[in-house]
Amino acid sequence: MKLVIHLNQVTGYGDLLQPENFNLDPRIHFSLKFEENIAECSNHLPTKLIEQCRHYYDTHLDLLTSVDGPCIIHRDFRPGNLIIDNGKLSGIIDWSAARASFAQEDFCSMEHAEWLAHPTSKKPFLAGYASIRPVPDYNAIMPLLLLNRALATIGFTLKRGTWNNSNAHLYQFNRQFLETLFSS
Repeated sequence: MKLVIHLNQVTGYGDLLQPENFNLDPRIHFSLKFEENIAECSNHLPTKLIEQCRHYYDTHLDLLTSVDGPCIIHRDFRPGNLIIDNGKLSGIIDWSAARASFAQEDFCSMEHAEWLAHPTSKKPFLAGYASIRPVPDYNAIMPLLLLNRALATIGFTLKRGTWNNSNAHLYQFNRQFLETLFSS
């Protein structure tokens, strides 16, 4: 099977190693991950921030009913995992976190970090993507995806006990994102 980003359709959303557990509704798998993430953070983040995250999730979850999928997504789709040869994409590496989901989810890491650090890379990246397939509409859903990503990253640093040392920068970046999301 030739793996072309987001063109390999699957029968549902979930873990690629357990397709028998796929769900046809993208909200089910997303909700399971959100609940896992919020549980990992609930004893560490302020109660008010957790409540704000929960409220945002509850009021925006239905945005997932119009996503582009189900398809195989990378989940760490960023320039560091792209192989470019003579100005053209020749491969995508590090598929260890891949799963069946919706294409918009792969734009999360780009919006969350890459394009903040390298804003001039967004336009050529999207043009390159559009040469393979249409860019999915992801603007409306992105804050929900970023919220979940931030909670997942904070949870990761808490589980590893690295939130205040080797991964302090990841923790602080994501904590600041959550606080900024709800400050307006």
